[in-house]
Amino acid sequence: MDAPTTTLPPVSNGRSPIPGLRVSILVPTFNRANYITECLDSLLAQTMPALEIIVIDDGSEDGTAEVLKRYGQRIRYIRKDNGGKPTAVNLGLALAQGELIWIFDDDDVALPDAIANRVEALQARPDAGFVYSPHFYGGDGADGKIQRGRMHQFPTHTPDSFLFELMKGCFFHLATALVRADAYRAVGGFDTELLSSEDYDMQLRLARAYRAAYCPAPSFIFRQHSGPRGAKVIRYGGNQRAKVFRKFDQRVGQKLRASLPLGDYLVPRQANISAPSAQRQALLARMTVMASKGCLPEMVEDLRSLLALLPPDGLPAPAERQAIAEAICTGYASAAIEDQWEDFKALLAELPPSPAGRSVIRSIATGLFRLAKGYPDPIPVRWLRLKQAGLVAIYSLTLTGSNP
Repeated sequence: MDAPTTTLPPVSNGRSPIPGLRVSILVPTFNRANYITECLDSLLAQTMPALEIIVIDDGSEDGTAEVLKRYGQRIRYIRKDNGGKPTAVNLGLALAQGELIWIFDDDDVALPDAIANRVEALQARPDAGFVYSPHFYGGDGADGKIQRGRMHQFPTHTPDSFLFELMKGCFFHLATALVRADAYRAVGGFDTELLSSEDYDMQLRLARAYRAAYCPAPSFIFRQHSGPRGAKVIRYGGNQRAKVFRKFDQRVGQKLRASLPLGDYLVPRQANISAPSAQRQALLARMTVMASKGCLPEMVEDLRSLLALLPPDGLPAPAERQAIAEAICTGYASAAIEDQWEDFKALLAELPPSPAGRSVIRSIATGLFRLAKGYPDPIPVRWLRLKQAGLVAIYSLTLTGSNP
C-alpha cells in the first residue's frame, strides 16, 4: 500500500469549503488508464474544492499507476491487491477525513458545481443523512473525451415513500450522492460479497436509516461504454452489464428480505401490523419488491402467505389483483420468469388449487399480457411473453373452483 506522506487540497476555483461540511472524494479504480485523467481533472476543477481526493488503485495491471503519478500531491494515491470495488471503497472510507463523502467512479466526469450545489443542499437540510441529484448520460466522442447526452430524471418521492420506491428500483446513482461520513460509519462498510450492486445495497441501507435531501442540479456525466468493468474475478463487458446486475440485485433482494421487518415495506413504515388487512398490504408490498429483484420463490411465498390471510372462500380484492399484475411488470420479474420458466411453473403449482389461488395466477397472466402488449421489446421477446401469459392463464383454468 502506497501513499504520500502529506495531502494537499486542490486549488480553489472560487467558492470556499464550508466548515463542518468538507468533502472527501473517493475514487476506486481498476485498469482505467484511458479514462482516469478526465475523471480526476473534473474533480480537481470543482468550484468548491474537496478537502482531499483519495484514489484507491485496486491492483491495476495497465498504465493506471503511471498516469496517477502525474498528479503528485493533488491526490492521495493508495494501492492494494485486487479485491473488488467494495474493498477499495471500504479502505478509502477508513482513511477519509472529511465530514462528507463523495464516492465517484473512475470512468465518469463531474460537473463543475457538483460539490457546491450539494453541500448547499445538505446545509439547508441538517436532518438529512445524504443528498442526491440527477445526472447526465454520456459517451465517448471522436477524440475519446466524454460527450454529454440526455439527463436522467426521476420523480421526487415523499420521505415516507422514498425507501419503498428505492426498493422497487434504483432510481438514483450513488455517484450523485454526497453522504455524511457519520452515516457511512453508522450503517457499516460496503458488502464485500457483492462484486456488483454494492452501491445499490448501500443506498438502501442509507435510505432505511436516514432521510434524503434532493438537489435538482445534475452532478456528473455517467459514461456509457462497452469496455470491461467489474472486479478481476468477474470482469465483464458492457453488453453483459444487465445480466450481471440482475444476478447481484437478486442477492440484494434476498438481503432485504432477511433484514427488514415486514412493516418496513409499507408506506409509511409501521412497527405493528397485527391486523390482517395491514399484513396483506405489507405482503403485497414485499412481494412487489421480491418480483422486482427476480426473486421468484420469495415472490410466490408472499402470495401464498397473502392467500392464507383471506377469509374462507374469500378472494383477493381488485386492488390486490392489480398489484400482483403490476409486480410482474416491475424490474427483473419478467426476465426471471423467462429464464426460469420450468421452475416458475413449479412454483405456481405450490399455490392453493382454490378460487383465490386461481385469481392470483390469472393476475400474473394479466401482468405478462401487459408486458407483451405494451413494452417496446423485440418481437421475439414479446411473442414469448404472450405465449407464457397464455400458458399461465390456461393453467389457472385447470384449478378447481368457480370463476372469481
